[in-house]
Amino acid sequence: MTPTDTTASTLRARVARSAEWLALLAACLTIAWGPLAQGSAFGWGFSGLILLGSVTVALTLIATGLRGRLDLPNPLMTLSALAFLGWVWFSASGAPDRLEGLRWAGIWTAAIGTALSVHALARTHARQQTVLTAFLLTGGAAVTLALLQGQGQLIPGFTYLDGVPEKILTGPYFHPSHYSGYLITVAALTSTVLLNTRPGWHTLPVLALAAGAQYTNLFTDGSSIPAVMLAAGVPVIVWAWKHRPWAGVTLSAAALAAAAWVVITLTTPAGQAQFNALKGQFGIESQSLEGFVQGREDIHWFGVSMWEAHQYRGSGVGQWGTEYQRYRPEPAEGIASTYVNYAHSDALQVAAELGLIGAALLAFTLLISLIGRGWTPLAMTGAAALPVYLFTGLYDSHLSAIPGTMTGAYVLILGARALRPVPPTRPEAPAPAPVDLSF
Repeated sequence: MTPTDTTASTLRARVARSAEWLALLAACLTIAWGPLAQGSAFGWGFSGLILLGSVTVALTLIATGLRGRLDLPNPLMTLSALAFLGWVWFSASGAPDRLEGLRWAGIWTAAIGTALSVHALARTHARQQTVLTAFLLTGGAAVTLALLQGQGQLIPGFTYLDGVPEKILTGPYFHPSHYSGYLITVAALTSTVLLNTRPGWHTLPVLALAAGAQYTNLFTDGSSIPAVMLAAGVPVIVWAWKHRPWAGVTLSAAALAAAAWVVITLTTPAGQAQFNALKGQFGIESQSLEGFVQGREDIHWFGVSMWEAHQYRGSGVGQWGTEYQRYRPEPAEGIASTYVNYAHSDALQVAAELGLIGAALLAFTLLISLIGRGWTPLAMTGAAALPVYLFTGLYDSHLSAIPGTMTGAYVLILGARALRPVPPTRPEAPAPAPVDLSF
């Protein structure tokens, strides 16, 4: 190789590294935009998330082309995620409301695409620290906005529900339940960082963020309040798996047994009465357990009916808002007679809009993402958050209908990866032994 070729190769490598860092910073901006732009649920927040996610994906593709090599520790997960996105765009192309279908295809691309970008780019400690910092700063900003909201300081230009801040807090989100669902990520991340890093200058700020997340969570009066509390404890199980696998197995079995006991207890009249007596201590004020279950049954009727009518292809991505009304029961009473903005179940939301094919592709992607994660804080946070979001997915749609929460959650679940091994330092060759020329 000539000196000119060497110089060109070095320059190309430097440009590729710069492009990768630029793409990673765009991913961090997308992560921050998601929750802080009113949860990106509508209007400028929705459009901005699509734009930032698209820029992130485009920059990642450019950086990969300049580098000439793609580093993917979990290629099967990547292929599955791309197949899912392909199905989403195919669904959008044939949706009854094509414009809304394309808009939601853009949201799915922003969320999954940003996750895949982080998966490809965050292969060193410095890069993962950058993403981790973005998550912590975003969580800190969200909790700070909620605390300021509690003091009556509202953000100009944001839309608020009646009762904010006298009765409920929404943070940067439009709805308190959406904010509570986002806090699952914050709770899992702060606990993971505290458990897996040595005490230092960061410890007190992270501890304050963990406390602030749980405190503001109690003022959301949402169904995800217990899930946020649970998300703070699940990292202990993941930490046990890292250090003592036998302890991880034991804690996992105990957690599953406890969850089964709670569910079984809540199905009994005595358990429901006890929950209703204690719910105020957990910040749940507006509804009883019986009312919650009945309300979810009424809403889930629409999702089940939509899926049964379009089992394999679904009704089309982004079509819930118009298509669900075709399945309103007669006579419609209670919640079934009102406007229902989404399925309040991730499983039903995806199945109703994308059918069995879309649901199977997404489920396989989430499952296969658990392979080759490594033990970095980002990877461990995703492993801790996934079961909690799967639990809330039984009665809410944080991973399929709330764009701001979807983005960060999918980055942690799909984007986290093991660090690239540091190549061993080649030992210096021993100096040749002197030749004895004496006789």
